[in-house]
Amino acid sequence: MLRVRPLVYTADLARGTRFLTALGLTPARDREPDDSCAVFDAGSGRVALHACTPGSEEHGTTALAFEVGDVHEFARRTAEAGTAVELTAEGHGPAARITAPDGLSFLAHAGPRDTGAPASPLAVLALWYTTDDAAAARVLADLGAKPRIGSPAGTLHAFRAKNGGLVAAITGPAAGCGLAFDYEGDVRDLVPRVSGAGFDHDVVEESHGRSLRTAAPWGAEVVVHEAQRDVENPTAP
Repeated sequence: MLRVRPLVYTADLARGTRFLTALGLTPARDREPDDSCAVFDAGSGRVALHACTPGSEEHGTTALAFEVGDVHEFARRTAEAGTAVELTAEGHGPAARITAPDGLSFLAHAGPRDTGAPASPLAVLALWYTTDDAAAARVLADLGAKPRIGSPAGTLHAFRAKNGGLVAAITGPAAGCGLAFDYEGDVRDLVPRVSGAGFDHDVVEESHGRSLRTAAPWGAEVVVHEAQRDVENPTAP
């Protein structure tokens, strides 16, 4: 089992919650053990918000993270595939920590196989900015993610996690992570909700389709892309 669940640090958990629900995510049924963290379900994948101190360096940052069925089994399979894994007790319960060749380090925690989330056209898209997109793609494959789109120029590799969510490895000057979404439909459908919740936004016409660009309360621009079909599997949803 593998599910994408990026972690966003914010000094205003309530406003972050309002932002994600305006986009169409719903609070997870399996609650976190304390009020410092909240998890939200899209139709595919999850997003976690973690409270931090106003003015802290963490505020506005996003960390790549995953949910797996069995942490120890995930660690064993990932190591066998060729990517080193360290077992740790960081956060809530046991976790597996992976450190990629570009220096990006991220966690995989245990999560439910079935979230019980309602159907939704929204999919979480974690953005992995990397100085070595080929190495990042190998790590994602070793985790069990499946290739979705490959750019001939080698600047973008996208993967789909079996139990929900997408990850794109994008060439950049430094390692880091961001949050975006794919939407199965017309992103203009989201405008009334986003506008009604009080968030600035703009709909942009692009060569590959429209996107909705909106200012998240943690200071980052979040882009919702109209979903593209898989190159390797044109029939994929």
